[in-house]
Amino acid sequence: MTNELYEGLIEIYKDFINEKEYLINKENNSSNDYQKSRNLLGILETRIDTLSSILKIFENYFSAKKNEFLEENKRELEIKENHRGDIFNKRLQILDIQEKERHRIARDLHDTTLQNLSHLVHNIELSSLYIDKDPIRARLELEVVNKKLKSVIQEMRNIIFDLRPMTFDDFGIKESFERLVDKLKETSKISIDYNIDNINCNNSLILMTIFRIVEECLNNAIKHSGGSKIFFEIKKDDNDNCIIVVSDNGVSFDSKNISSSKDGHFGLCILEERVKLLSGTMQIDSKPEHGTTIKILVPLLD
Repeated sequence: MTNELYEGLIEIYKDFINEKEYLINKENNSSNDYQKSRNLLGILETRIDTLSSILKIFENYFSAKKNEFLEENKRELEIKENHRGDIFNKRLQILDIQEKERHRIARDLHDTTLQNLSHLVHNIELSSLYIDKDPIRARLELEVVNKKLKSVIQEMRNIIFDLRPMTFDDFGIKESFERLVDKLKETSKISIDYNIDNINCNNSLILMTIFRIVEECLNNAIKHSGGSKIFFEIKKDDNDNCIIVVSDNGVSFDSKNISSSKDGHFGLCILEERVKLLSGTMQIDSKPEHGTTIKILVPLLD
């Protein structure tokens, strides 16, 4: 669907370019209606710039997906070289996590970005109908497109952060957690407090997986706990293990069988698989009127 929308926007973009060239040639061959031609050219240039920005968003998205695909392939090759004995089961676990992540990203794109882009296309088509009959109305429609486009750009930035937080590479894991908390507070009324120690590890993949584990815990608490407060702590013990504790004051649940999808615990399944991939352990303590506490231990191996 994304490719079809992108190709459709390219066709509209080409039509605008052809229409602009036609008006320029017509203007050069005739001096009649010069001001009208100038106005139409101005509107066309605005539409072309707007569509160019939208197409740039798609190109950045495709580039991010391509880089993600290349990184996944590289990761699979490294696992195949280092863990030939149990590669099959671990590969299935990784693929399962990836598919669930892709499903979540696809759902977010469909529910927000693609819906807004569809509205933008509609507004652009509507403005093209008003160009000859009502230029002022056309200009107003394009102003609406401009405002919506800014909102789409922010949505794409959030999606890119979900794919790979830029702060992780630039400033490290602690800054990434602080940025994550700020992002969650923008979209949720729940109070989030935390205590984060500096966790050092030469393997950036382990640190990124720890980040994803905590992110999954926070998202699950926000979506399902129904509580008003979340607290999480990340620290390092004397044996070079990363200790993660995430607690909330929401409703409890039966933690004996989190593998059953009937209870809607897909997030906990992903969480459990990620912890296993890092040779870690996870304990869930969920009691009525006491909320839920998840404690995770992950070895920081180089």
